[in-house]
Amino acid sequence: MRFSSLSLSTVLLLQNAHMEHCMGFVIQPNHLTRTTKSSRTTSIFSSTLEDKNVASSSSDDDGDRGDKPSVIAKSNVDTKTNTPVTNNNQSVSSSSSTSFSERITNSGVASAAAMATAAVNAAVSMKTLEAPSTQKSYISMDNDAKEKTIIDEDGLPLRYDKDAIETYWKREKGALNQRWGYFVSKAVPFLTRLTTLFIKDGKIDEKYIPELSQQARVDLQDLGPTFIKAGQMMSVRPDVLPQATLDELTKLQDSVVPFSTTVAVEQIESELGGPLGQFFTSISEEPVAAASLAQVYLATLNDGKDTRVAIKVQRPSVLTTVSKDLYVLRRAAEVFQGLVERFAPQQKTNYVALLNEWSIGFYTELDFQNEGKNQQRLRDDLRERGVKGITVPKVFNELCTRRILVSEWMDGVKLSECSDEEIGTLIPIAQEAFLTQLFETGFFHADPHPGNILKLNEPTEEGDVMALIDCGLMASIDPTDRDNMISAVIHLANKDYASLVDDFIQLNILPPDSDRAAIIPLMDKALTPYVKGGGAKKYEEELMKLYGMDDTMQSKVGGFQAMTQDALTVLNDVPFSIPPYFAILGRAIVTLEGVALTGDPNYGIIMESYPFIARKLLSEDRPEIQKALQEVLYSGNSANGSIKFNRLLALLNNAAGAVST
Repeated sequence: MRFSSLSLSTVLLLQNAHMEHCMGFVIQPNHLTRTTKSSRTTSIFSSTLEDKNVASSSSDDDGDRGDKPSVIAKSNVDTKTNTPVTNNNQSVSSSSSTSFSERITNSGVASAAAMATAAVNAAVSMKTLEAPSTQKSYISMDNDAKEKTIIDEDGLPLRYDKDAIETYWKREKGALNQRWGYFVSKAVPFLTRLTTLFIKDGKIDEKYIPELSQQARVDLQDLGPTFIKAGQMMSVRPDVLPQATLDELTKLQDSVVPFSTTVAVEQIESELGGPLGQFFTSISEEPVAAASLAQVYLATLNDGKDTRVAIKVQRPSVLTTVSKDLYVLRRAAEVFQGLVERFAPQQKTNYVALLNEWSIGFYTELDFQNEGKNQQRLRDDLRERGVKGITVPKVFNELCTRRILVSEWMDGVKLSECSDEEIGTLIPIAQEAFLTQLFETGFFHADPHPGNILKLNEPTEEGDVMALIDCGLMASIDPTDRDNMISAVIHLANKDYASLVDDFIQLNILPPDSDRAAIIPLMDKALTPYVKGGGAKKYEEELMKLYGMDDTMQSKVGGFQAMTQDALTVLNDVPFSIPPYFAILGRAIVTLEGVALTGDPNYGIIMESYPFIARKLLSEDRPEIQKALQEVLYSGNSANGSIKFNRLLALLNNAAGAVST
């Protein structure tokens, strides 16, 4: 994390410096200065970039329209309250900037990183970037080859189409570079501030957290829907982020300003091809929910029954914004991939492919017709599998288009608005539904954040007390990968790391010729604390115990050295890779686990999922599952073939519902 932040900060600084060089400007941390012949510098303005000339050259998503006010000017205003936001970067004096610059200059590692990032960034800027390919994607999307791709008024496909997006990118190269520059203008000051504080103190002191959190939230708001979504995803990790940061990121949802209902009605009528009254007898005057991609209205159908429905209407021009952001993220991923290949060439993870998977999913979320199909399929899957306590709203397909989704209305409150105690009681239901999707149907909801899970005001006729909504991002895992994941959970829960190596090889995380003698001890140290649960904070505590780090300085130094050595061994000697589908699966697990930790600080998804796995092992007769069962009961006793009765008892207890083993 520290290396990544420093490297990204450096490359963004260099990128911006390169962009401004022709105008005679150079960027230093927290100040933009003009270089004079006498080598002295004169401060022009602070890193908030409030100067009108700079503001006009670094515009918002649609910067190609000169009549639109610059978003940069908003960076010092809280968009929710319209009140000024203090930019704490201004409090850093020029002497502090000089000190930071000197430290960077005097650091051999940083200098090497700076030169490498400059070279990589220059190389990437010369490339013609391709849009992500869907050939190996796990994202559930509408791939009907018979249906012609519809292009909107801006030249973008309404469903994901690689060729059409690339055509748009080529035509809008100037706007894309402008969007990249705007991204850089937000990222550079923030990352520079982080780096400055880290180098100065060796850590980020808690007293700086509130100001940094506020600035991060404001920057994400200004950057728009793509980055707001990323911030919202992190807002459910109380074990990873400080409370002040969580509080700020939670505001991202409230900060979304609804668009006009008049515009929404016009879009509904345009999409459905007729006046509103032809399809609905009523619609709420204001949206009942507004998000970064769309907003929702309560309406009644013109079906003679006044059936209550939710109409999800896509935000105007959001597809244009997202397509530009995909280019920005694609470019950033190329730079990061280049750095990894230079500094850690033995690492085999394709970070561009990881980001591509996420990008395809994000674009696909804007295809509401695809979402409707996903939603109906998930509803049918859960019903067929007999999952109790949770439902998915019915979809009215005849009223759905690429930009409009009409589904059954659900009376309830978001899980994010429930108390921790309520969340704790509901998590087992949501967990059962998710595990059924992941391990049985292979078709799972990849964005189960608390805003997408409702606690119903009244149970349904079937007794359901929860509803799972927003199925725009769904993914599919094939049966072979599902079986390998089940095997991995079993071996993790039983700390059978020798067998886990085999699982990781099957999942393409490790190569077949892996050095098992080196990997197994490292797995033990890295994964055993995670299996115990409790999230990142508990993991850190367990890791410190594992390395013998107590309150004494000597133990901390010794433990840190040992931990660093193990980390270097992993980086240098273990050629692991993260498969692209983990970008979506990881997002789902991270989100669900974050929600669960809110209700239960000791929650651990591995041990909590084991009862589900145990029932599956004891109830299915497929050869793959039976093999996994045999490994659980006989692993480590191949010499005499005797069964491990303690594991059998644990398996039976778990299948009956107990969690502990």
